[in-house]
Amino acid sequence: MANYIRQSLEQGEQIIYNGRLHWSYIFRYLFYSFLFTVAGIVALLLAYYKFPEHKQALFYTGIALLVLAFFIWIVGRIIRTRTEFSVTNTRFVQKDGIFNIKMTEIPFSKIETVNFYQSLWQRFLGTGCVELVGSGGTSHQVHCVKHPMKVRNLICASIKSKPQSTPTTPDAPTTPITPNNTENNE
Repeated sequence: MANYIRQSLEQGEQIIYNGRLHWSYIFRYLFYSFLFTVAGIVALLLAYYKFPEHKQALFYTGIALLVLAFFIWIVGRIIRTRTEFSVTNTRFVQKDGIFNIKMTEIPFSKIETVNFYQSLWQRFLGTGCVELVGSGGTSHQVHCVKHPMKVRNLICASIKSKPQSTPTTPDAPTTPITPNNTENNE
């Protein structure tokens, strides 16, 4: 995992967290794979125990359903593993795709807010959505994140650990304003 992300690291950059999508991201593929597996097993059992006169047709139907279930499961696995993301010490990086690859990189200096969404069902499953809101109001969402609160906290901690560069002008006073150090304009 994170092979493309490791290749994109800049000098001195380190990966803090490698993330992956939760299994619930491919729930429908798992569900249909399970249904076709059960149907295939039932067809095989019917071929040998209930309808031996239709043994050949039921046998081939059962095998076809099991093969279909296997391919649906493989497609689900490929879809889940096509997305990987990492939190480095300087940015958030996400890679999507297997043959056509899309890399999304967001430097921490451009992230203004990190939002976290989790429904009741997602809380039971341990998944959620992390949204990164950048300067200018652009946002990037990662759905079905495994351990979303951990990812959010890592990103927030990394953003806060970076010193914010504040522009200083030579004419600006450097005296901090405190309640006892305010100017009266009378």
